Amino acid sequence: MGDLNALEIWAVLGVLLLILEIFATSFFFIFFGLGALATALLTYLDVTEDLPSQVIAFLIFSAGSLLLFRKQLKELFYRRGGEYTEMVNEKAKVSVEIPENGTGKVFFRGTDWLAESKNQVAIEAGKMVSIKEVDGIKLIVEAI
Repeated sequence: MGDLNALEIWAVLGVLLLILEIFATSFFFIFFGLGALATALLTYLDVTEDLPSQVIAFLIFSAGSLLLFRKQLKELFYRRGGEYTEMVNEKAKVSVEIPENGTGKVFFRGTDWLAESKNQVAIEAGKMVSIKEVDGIKLIVEAI
């Protein structure tokens, strides 16, 4: 198997960063992944022939799209078009300890959810909690 060329390296990097975004859900890595894929396209089209021009293209696409679109993308996904209350006051079990001022996980309706303590206190794994709020994909909970 031969060495990877620049086009393949940028394409693989772009795909890996997009996959990382799926797990991070921070709307940060997606822009660097798209920047790498844009650089791969420019390399394929022979617009960026050497490494310095490829790095510059990557930085311009990544930083530019990050600055222009991150806020709008986050608002789109975390829009609070009315309070979502279906889960409020339901019970869940802490599956991964919720640290003080941090994020853990609770098991609710067959899956693990990101969770924070409403009072910013640690809650041990195995404890039962009550869901007090829903913040995007995160549950705000209180120990029972």
